[in-house]
Amino acid sequence: MQNFEIMRYILPILLSFLCLIGCTSKNSETMVSSEARVSTFTFQSDTANPGLTAAMYTIEHREDTGLIYSKDSLRFGTQLDSVIPLVTYKATPGIVRFILPDTTIISTGADTINFNQKPIYLHITASDMQTNKWYLIDIAAHQADPDLYVWTCLTENMFAPQPVQNCETKAFRIHDNLVVYVNNGLSTSIYQSTNGEIWAQLADKINDLPVPCHVRDIVQHNDTLYYIDGTSLYKSADLLTWSKTDYAAASFTPINMLLAYNNLPWCIVQDKESQQLMLATIIEDSIQVATNIAELKDGFLPAEFPISDFSALAFSGSSERPRAMIVGGRTINGDIVNSRWNLEYASQTGYRLKDFSISQPSFESLIGVSIIHYDNHFIMFGGTDNDLTLRSDILYSDDEGMNWYVPDTASNKLPATYLSRSNQTVLVDDQDNIYIIGGQSKTRAFSDVYRGFRNATKWE
Repeated sequence: MQNFEIMRYILPILLSFLCLIGCTSKNSETMVSSEARVSTFTFQSDTANPGLTAAMYTIEHREDTGLIYSKDSLRFGTQLDSVIPLVTYKATPGIVRFILPDTTIISTGADTINFNQKPIYLHITASDMQTNKWYLIDIAAHQADPDLYVWTCLTENMFAPQPVQNCETKAFRIHDNLVVYVNNGLSTSIYQSTNGEIWAQLADKINDLPVPCHVRDIVQHNDTLYYIDGTSLYKSADLLTWSKTDYAAASFTPINMLLAYNNLPWCIVQDKESQQLMLATIIEDSIQVATNIAELKDGFLPAEFPISDFSALAFSGSSERPRAMIVGGRTINGDIVNSRWNLEYASQTGYRLKDFSISQPSFESLIGVSIIHYDNHFIMFGGTDNDLTLRSDILYSDDEGMNWYVPDTASNKLPATYLSRSNQTVLVDDQDNIYIIGGQSKTRAFSDVYRGFRNATKWE
């Protein structure tokens, strides 16, 4: 009986012990794994080297050798010569080794590694000490500043010297060529180039255009050019010959071309009876007053709307609706303005016209500026203010023209040889090159051509 009582107390303890042994053995077996894949990859944070952790790293688990890389090179200035990789795994590995090009083996992730060396491999042995997995680590930092604009003067003398006070230029991209109209107050000539560096004169005098001709007001729609001189509409499809349509008998007076927008050329006209300004479109040789513009009473433009010396640009905004921006210029009363008019089209409601500068002035009153849409920015070049002072800086807008600011001049600064000017033409080609052509100062008519680009636009 006594032995029975002893066993009664010992047996539960024994069973618990055996169960513990069994469970421990089972857990030990599950902790041994054949999994050797990487889960995440990054670098140890370094406040002096933020590009390390700002990048996103991609892991490709290939059948042979996997790949670890950043989809884009790390930001310019990131140092990779002494960094600590941080790696997590699908399962706890048995051995982890970084293999350097000189066959140096680093068996811990706590040591710094020079990732400027190529190639670097990560070798993982699973906890079963039999399964192995290799990864090639391909990490690189930009060796040049992606935000840096590179400018080159292609030529200083595109055309012969012209009288300063009367010389006007306007450039276009037509059939992959650069075409420049030059008017000296007496005649209009044409120059053409395939690369912006070597130019040939197509014609020394265009007889079909009026004298003088304000060539800066010529507007391009597709491959056709349009010009208005106050009573007539001029049109050319071949650069050299121009047809003329007289509007002397119409109820309005053609004032000036505006821009090509929403698949039509647009112009400014003046009602002969009321003397009010209106917007109009051109269909073939017919000028049709636009009556479906909200905010305009009876279709009449406000007196603050510019009629000359402005810069206009058509684009597709964030709303994916056709939009146009008209910046600066001179009103019918001769006032120089700092307005930023936005023209937007919606199929349901028609056109809307609004001046952004009323609530958010961003720059002084200017004439003769040039704006472009480039690399998700709007960029404004040149211009003259009310004091006839030439602007020497560049302005950016990141919000489709509502606000403008001077960019970091360390990234985008025109070269010292580029002199301040207004009335230059600025174009962007299909290779993301910016061309600045001609322009005027108080003492000089420019015949130079500059080409620039942002570094990142040239990188794959």
